[in-house]
Amino acid sequence: MRDESIERIVVVFPGALGDFLLALPALRTLRKRHATGHLVLVVNDPLRSLAARAEVADATASLSAADTAGLFGADRVPAWLEGRPAVYSWLGAGTGEVRARVSAAARGACFFRVERGDGTMHAAAAYARALGAPTGAGALAAACRLTLAPSTRAQTFMADLKPPVLVIHPGAGSRAKRWDAAGFVQVGEWWREMRGEVLEVAGPAEAEDPPLLGSPIVRDWPLADLATVLGRAALYLGNDSGVSHLAAAAGAAGVVLFGPTDPRRWGPLGARLVALRARTTAPDGIPLASLPAARVIAACQRRFALTRGDLDTSVGA
Repeated sequence: MRDESIERIVVVFPGALGDFLLALPALRTLRKRHATGHLVLVVNDPLRSLAARAEVADATASLSAADTAGLFGADRVPAWLEGRPAVYSWLGAGTGEVRARVSAAARGACFFRVERGDGTMHAAAAYARALGAPTGAGALAAACRLTLAPSTRAQTFMADLKPPVLVIHPGAGSRAKRWDAAGFVQVGEWWREMRGEVLEVAGPAEAEDPPLLGSPIVRDWPLADLATVLGRAALYLGNDSGVSHLAAAAGAAGVVLFGPTDPRRWGPLGARLVALRARTTAPDGIPLASLPAARVIAACQRRFALTRGDLDTSVGA
């Protein structure tokens, strides 16, 4: 039986993977603020295992569950709103039915906006500032890191690959954010010439995309297992995507490619991943003419040298 004397707190975050990871410093602030309470974090289903790994709540609930319809006009509110908890919500920030229903069910509610588009500060800093948390780069990077628990699936998979492993993620939620696939192929071929192995990552946004290099592929893995794979890679290369933010949170070293979005606003946090921005962008993706493969390979070489040693002597050793 639940102890009714324990403060109940509900935190609702509707953002996708990248948004969630950038909001981690803010979510950790709420966990510390209510350290003696029972905190339930409500997120989309794919994020629940990762949210549990991040230890920012005592329990998680699904924003995708059927009873969430209660926020949009059904007769009953979701189960996680029962008992009049205190609520922090990034859903319903504007005036409207969702805000009214959450406010009526809670004993107190604070609303915030999910960061979107351009802005004057990094999205993670904006999330943190809204909660009164530190916004310095070092503090944000530390608060965005994940502690990787053992993953038998990831360890077994990686054991079959010849190190050092380059992990590439050629996809992104928006087509405009994707670097030309031919560029990833050139980087993969360069890595193989240096006697390394390439591992490709694909998610729901890349469901129709064939493998680029005929290399091993991790497709639609649970995020907690995928984080372990990313953390064990010798080098990571990806577009501006949730997977790249997950790589940063897992402590991966590598390069993240940017086109229409500004890395000063949306770049993954942490010194081990560096941003490389195209000179120009296009609606159908980042062309090789604006971000040549040679430039990306040079950035990868520098990143590997700084984090692992001399590529020519280390790869294949």
